[in-house]
Amino acid sequence: MNLTKEIILTRYEKGKIEETSDIVVREQPLTIHLNDIEIVTLLCSPKDFEYLSLGFLLSEGIIKEKSDIKSIKIDRDKGKAYVDIIENKDTTKCFLKDKVLTKGCSGASMLYNFEEALYNIPIDNKIKISYKKVLSVMREFSGKSELFQNTGGVHSAALSDGDNMLVFQEDVGRHNALDKVIGEAFMKGIEFSDKILLLSGRISSEMLTKAAKRNISIVISRSAPMDLALEIGKIINMTIIGFARGERFNLYSGKERIIF
Repeated sequence: MNLTKEIILTRYEKGKIEETSDIVVREQPLTIHLNDIEIVTLLCSPKDFEYLSLGFLLSEGIIKEKSDIKSIKIDRDKGKAYVDIIENKDTTKCFLKDKVLTKGCSGASMLYNFEEALYNIPIDNKIKISYKKVLSVMREFSGKSELFQNTGGVHSAALSDGDNMLVFQEDVGRHNALDKVIGEAFMKGIEFSDKILLLSGRISSEMLTKAAKRNISIVISRSAPMDLALEIGKIINMTIIGFARGERFNLYSGKERIIF
């Protein structure tokens, strides 16, 4: 399915008016059904619905292992995902009252638990990275998204081992892009704890918590962190880097993982 659409527009530039064509990013609703219960509708890029669905359920703590999943079916034309899981705990009733339609850019986490984010997430030190690697991986990351370069309309997220980009995803929503990365890595059996998360958008508390739940200890973004994300990062000892552009970056916490 095409991720972009050609449109005709009127452009004004320096006193000149002209009719011209351009491309814009497509978005589509994806409704996730969990054990036949509709739980959420995400507005997302029409790609990798399976990864997005599983990444969302992982981020919300609904599933933890592949063995939790009985089946997953995607109806791309209708924008539906049907996920059946083993009901070893009451995981569905909590969704019934608060079904959400969201682009996954803010407030996307339906079951976000601040206390869990602060106190129940183990973060270890399996990975360290030199400051030169911080700059080089972000240069590679920034040049990866042709869709962003052509449209300016998507967010990107990636998982790196410090040398190679293992998973790369983009979406109209930054939460969606991250959930797609989480879902793809999960399905491919990629270990999270010794990897680095790369982001194009703001590091919010929800984004940081999604990473922390996967035991990712280093998060690097081209953009700014939010104050609550920094508070959480310091408490659980995550390495947070923002404004990683060109030959500079800001290191906010977890300095011991960065080799200068």
